[in-house]
Amino acid sequence: YVNEVRQYDWVDMEWYCLPGATEIWVLGRRQSIIIWDQERAKEGKLVRPIPEWAITGYHFGLDHSNSLPQAIDHYTMQGKTGQVAFITGVRAAESMIRYRAVVQKLHENYINSPYKLSKSVPLKFAKVIYDWNVDDVFKFITEEHDAPYCEYYDRAALTGSNTRVGIPLHAVAIRRIGDLVATEPEFFDRLCECFPQIDAQRRWWKDVDVEKLIGYYAGLGWDGASEFIDTYIIGPSKTQRAKALVAEFRRKHLRDPYSYPFENLIRHLLLKEISRARSVTPVGPKTRAHTHRLKEMEDGD
Repeated sequence: YVNEVRQYDWVDMEWYCLPGATEIWVLGRRQSIIIWDQERAKEGKLVRPIPEWAITGYHFGLDHSNSLPQAIDHYTMQGKTGQVAFITGVRAAESMIRYRAVVQKLHENYINSPYKLSKSVPLKFAKVIYDWNVDDVFKFITEEHDAPYCEYYDRAALTGSNTRVGIPLHAVAIRRIGDLVATEPEFFDRLCECFPQIDAQRRWWKDVDVEKLIGYYAGLGWDGASEFIDTYIIGPSKTQRAKALVAEFRRKHLRDPYSYPFENLIRHLLLKEISRARSVTPVGPKTRAHTHRLKEMEDGD
């Protein structure tokens, strides 16, 4: 479908296949991999072949054995002059967080720079669309532009699957790997050929007692965090980031243990994204931890 859109006479699409780090998350275990890795290509283990029209790392003098040394926007902006905007949108109806992102900034525009992007790269995000819902998007595509409808969305609607598409192997997406089986079974079979371990996620995730697992490691304190990393996180890069997250959490926990309980740390290590841009979210009001904190303050008085 995307390739068909690429060939419209009014579309000038750039198709990138750049090496980047991602993860395979199976039953809590994380393993780092490189997208479009040249070693997997030699073994015939790329999920899809690189299209001949794609812009790759080789165009920038990079091989595909390591992740990009700079932010991806550095490469997608090569050869472009002047100020460039990526027009994106925030669908306010999608979640309360995104709704608040719209209504709480009444006097700010939605033109901003990507996170940690060098000022030498003249790129902005223009989030000018904020109140569309799914029907608005489909109307824009199919009625106003007379573009063909992507049949994936019918299959997703009929099976109750996620309509959001993307890399299906990371910690959030793979917990709904059954959606892929229902909507794109041939693609799922190809994923299993390249990464056989992911079928274990489909078969056994429903039997994993997440709360029991979190409780066990949280009960061990800091030793539990170290043991969890040794057991569940594979690869030096991901391990280093996990340890940095634990170190940051330790500082916050020492200042406010009720806002940063051990359970939150283990839950984050197990279920959420581990990156430089992410940190453990403090416990909010009307929770058990918040009640304990208020009680301690009263006892202190």
